[in-house]
Parts: sequence; structure tokens; C-alpha cells
Amino acid sequence: MRLLSRYVLIECVRGTVLGVTLFTFVLFLQRIGKLFEPMVRGSASLTDVAWLFALVLPPALTFTIPLGVLVGVLIGLSRMASDGEITAIRASGVSARLLLRPVLIFAGITTLFTGFGTTVLTPAAIKETYHVLNRLIADQLTAEIQPRIFEEQFPGMVLYVGDVIPGHTVRWRNVFIADTRPPEERDAANPDGKSNGPLITVARETIATPDIKNNRIQLSLIDGTTHEPGETDNEYFNSSFPRSEQVLVAQPPRELRAKAYAEMDMGSLRRELGNNVEAQIEWHQRLALPFACLLLCLIGMPLGVSTRRGGKSTAVVLTVALAFLYYVGLVTAVGLARGQTMPAWLAMWLPN
Repeated sequence: MRLLSRYVLIECVRGTVLGVTLFTFVLFLQRIGKLFEPMVRGSASLTDVAWLFALVLPPALTFTIPLGVLVGVLIGLSRMASDGEITAIRASGVSARLLLRPVLIFAGITTLFTGFGTTVLTPAAIKETYHVLNRLIADQLTAEIQPRIFEEQFPGMVLYVGDVIPGHTVRWRNVFIADTRPPEERDAANPDGKSNGPLITVARETIATPDIKNNRIQLSLIDGTTHEPGETDNEYFNSSFPRSEQVLVAQPPRELRAKAYAEMDMGSLRRELGNNVEAQIEWHQRLALPFACLLLCLIGMPLGVSTRRGGKSTAVVLTVALAFLYYVGLVTAVGLARGQTMPAWLAMWLPN
């Protein structure tokens, strides 16, 4: 009996690995599309790209493991049925119900693994994903400066750069800066300015160092001049300098945020339950989704044993059909819970 159980378990695992790989690949391609713009615009390193790709897997696996389990059970048992192995087992006096034992063991293992993914891995992965994305957005301070374009992203300042030399230390050439702020708001670089006109600074070269923490760019201006009109029409002040320091304060970056409560751990989420419907939906969905592995195994076993033709193609078609019904039910349940048509706990467990 142990040999039979091991044989059935191996058959299910093989098909499950195939199904999980296929469905994860499809879902992976769909989810990484949202990451491309921040990665490209922020000039992400290969390490950041690899890490973001890895962080996509836990949320994807929580949905694809139940589907893969169903594929594995269907493929494994339908192959045994089509090859006459199920008939041989019955003819030898062994009840086909004994096949239920390895299937249930397999379902229990995958349920526990999926539960760990929904309650621990997925929230942590989502939180880390948005942390990395927001860091990449902050790194765009100097990357967004384009040559020969007037930049007005800095409040009260207009910046024009003739040429950008990328590298570990970003250098700008032929820099023009117009400080249009009132004189009393200008920094200590021009304490005597009293004109309402702009303070113009021109530099042959500038070293631009992003200060991500303070959301600004520290400029080291080399070989430059300043020009400012005085209080009267006859006054005009010019000065030159070999080197000067100036700061460009950028507008606060648009921070990316995850779906409400998606990045919370279970302890923090539990404290938010109360009368908050969204928190209740997230809580019960994390707990209900892993049991789809067990339920789909129990559905897949009689379907697999009774399938004698079609093999893998039949298994895939049945999986898509059952998955469609289950996840349509899940989406409908979320809508019912948000509309307060039924309690959140009942709506999220109803598809199961």
C-alpha cells in the first residue's frame, strides 16, 4: 500500500509542478508589466530588477498553486485511468478509495504551503516591492533632467542644461538657472538681493549630486556668473565665481502605494478588523484561499479517475473551467462584501 501511495503522490507532484510553472509564468508576465516604467525611468540596477522579479512570485504562487494542484491530480489520475492502472487496482481487490489517502496528504501539504504564502510571504513581498519602487522613483531626481529642455519641476526655479554626462557622478554642461522666487525666500547665496526680478546663474559645468533623503539635488557650479537686476532700472549686478554651491529642491515624488491592507502582516491586520470591511475581506481571503488546494484536490480526484481519454489536454480544459468558476465566485463575493450585501466572512468563504 505504501508503494501505491508513493506512486500516486509522485504522479500528482509531477503534474502539479508542470501546472504551477505554466500558470505562474502567465501571471508573472501580467504582473511585471506594472514594474517596467519605474525600473526603466529609474535606471534600476540588475540587482534591483532581479529582486523585483523575485518579489512577484509569492503573490502569484498563492493563486497558481491551487490551480497547479488541480492540474496535477487530474493529469496523474487521468493518465492512470487511461493506461488501465485504475482498473487493474480495482481488479486486484484494492479499493480505489485508497487513492484518496496520498491525494489528501498532498492536498494538506500544499494547503499549508499556500497558507504560509498568503499570511506571511505575500504581505512581506508586496511591502518590499513598493519600498523598492518608491526608492527607484526617488532616484530619478537627476535621471529625469534632459538636455536642452527647460525644467520647471523645482518650485520657483527654471533649469536648463545644455548637455548631460551620465556616470557615477552626473555632470551637466552649460547650465542656466533662473531663481524666480521673491528675494526674501532666496537662500544665503544671495543675501543682498532686493529686486523682484529673477536671479540668473550661468555655469560652464556642474556636478549634480542627488540628495534622496531630502528630495533635492546638490549642485557644485564650476566657472559661473550671476546676473540680477537692482531695485531701479539703472541697477544691474553681475558677479563671477570659480566654484559655488547651490541646492535645487524638487517637488515631493508621487509615492506608489499598495492596495489597502495588502502589505499588512496578520497581527496588524487583525487590529484593523473592527467594522472595516476592506480589512475583513483581506483577512478572510488570506485564510480561505489556501483551502482551495484541498477542495480542488477533492474535485479533481473523481474527475481524474473517471477520465479515460484526452490526458493532459482534458486536464487543462477542466482546470481552466473550474478555476474560472472559482475565481468568478471569489470576485463576486468580494463585491457582495464591499456592498455589505452579506458579511465579509461569509462572502469570502462562500466560494469554498
